[in-house]
Amino acid sequence: MDNKVVVLELNEVPWKVIDTFVERNPTSTFARVMGKSGRINTLLPDTGQLHPKTSWQTFHRGVPDHTHGIREYNQLQSAGHINNPTMWELAQKAGKRIGCGASIGSWPLPKDSSNVDFWFADPFAPDPESIPAKVTAFQRFNTLAVARSSRQVRSGGVSREVIIDFLKNALSIGITPSTAIKTIHQIVSERFHRPLSVRRRNIQALMSFDVALKQWKTTQPHLSSIFINHVAAAMHRYWAAAFPDDYQTNKMPADWRETYKEEINAAMLIADGMLERTLKEVEGTGASVLLLGSMGQAGIEHEPTFNQLIIKDIPAFMSLAGMSVGDYEQRPGMEPEYLLVFKTKELLDKFEKDSQSIDINGKMPEVKRASDTECSLLVDQYNIEFDSVSVNGRKVELESTGLHIEKIEDIAGSTAQHTPEGAALLIHPDRDLSYLNANTEFVDVCAVTSAILETLDVPVPSYMPKAPNHLVLAMQSETQQKSALDSARTEKAPALKTPASQPTVPS
Repeated sequence: MDNKVVVLELNEVPWKVIDTFVERNPTSTFARVMGKSGRINTLLPDTGQLHPKTSWQTFHRGVPDHTHGIREYNQLQSAGHINNPTMWELAQKAGKRIGCGASIGSWPLPKDSSNVDFWFADPFAPDPESIPAKVTAFQRFNTLAVARSSRQVRSGGVSREVIIDFLKNALSIGITPSTAIKTIHQIVSERFHRPLSVRRRNIQALMSFDVALKQWKTTQPHLSSIFINHVAAAMHRYWAAAFPDDYQTNKMPADWRETYKEEINAAMLIADGMLERTLKEVEGTGASVLLLGSMGQAGIEHEPTFNQLIIKDIPAFMSLAGMSVGDYEQRPGMEPEYLLVFKTKELLDKFEKDSQSIDINGKMPEVKRASDTECSLLVDQYNIEFDSVSVNGRKVELESTGLHIEKIEDIAGSTAQHTPEGAALLIHPDRDLSYLNANTEFVDVCAVTSAILETLDVPVPSYMPKAPNHLVLAMQSETQQKSALDSARTEKAPALKTPASQPTVPS
């Protein structure tokens, strides 16, 4: 039986959140498998901004951010694209079948579709094209819904035609009756209790998971990934409600903490159901499930966020710096960060220079270059009140600039932020991998990538760190484990530790 690895990319979820969830939910799937799974402490080697748009590229490519050079969503120009192919590309080149469900940095579609069992890109992808083609209907709906609610949940933004096309394909691409029921319940419940609208992100994540798991069940590729982001979104906003004692001074009001104290647990309950369904599908296939966060989160000092500056009309704002619509293209990103691709380096040079003549409430826009023609644009201001900006010393009314001061309904800014320390859990439905817990040292996230490739008999590039033997052995089939042990004894290499027995995880 071929080795298979399913990576559940549970974005940014640290051990504190997992352990708290297990303690509160002793009958959950996490609680059931924890004692028979391999607990791994990971460390992200990035030296720049800790952010999922870079950290997942680090994991996927097996090199840190200063090597792959990818700084933004949908960035296409970097050393990484030339010199550091993704784990999917390496596996595909080695003749392995691959699949991807919404992983960050997975746009555009692979140029070579051979051995691609399924593929739909992250929800910030500029186009919805997917494999198989019928998944495109979901991806079109998903990207529009995420774009509409990337900062806070908003209604609208998706046309009736897109919704109808998605619904026509929903059952065939994997949307389950359970998810349909949860969706209806969510829509009804938030109408009666507005704060529950924040859980709409959980439903979007559930739909994406449904589609990815259906494709995996149908094709069972050697290497696949499924991205899960809703817990990370809840942690950023509601850590101060779930873990109120993590701060010297918790500045969020007591009634806010009471209202949102269950949001992280509610998000984890959805993730727990995803894990349960994944383990059910992989049972008997020989697949290992690696639940990985790329990095973690922890509480940070914060203030309530009552409003935030956003760019509601990009063309209107860009015209303040003398840019015409044909000079650039906007790509999807995470508000209030806007991604722009200019036709030429000279146009980006001009925009970078001219934007410094725009004074917004005493601050200039921030332009962060990702390459010669790609950049992100930030107008990061909170809890503000003004009605005009200054352009080259000339007063311009706010309503004509494309800027908008938006009220934040849940007054949640960022009460938690990224940390390099992360969590990974290696699970095999038919084995006890708890012996891995004796290895308590931190494992480089890039070394985990190496271990996945080695497990799949994919040549590991020399620039990637050495794969930890204990991880490779744990993910390999029993036949390969025996072969590796025999080879180690024959060559008088250091003995590889493996448990004397591996009882089946109870169902």
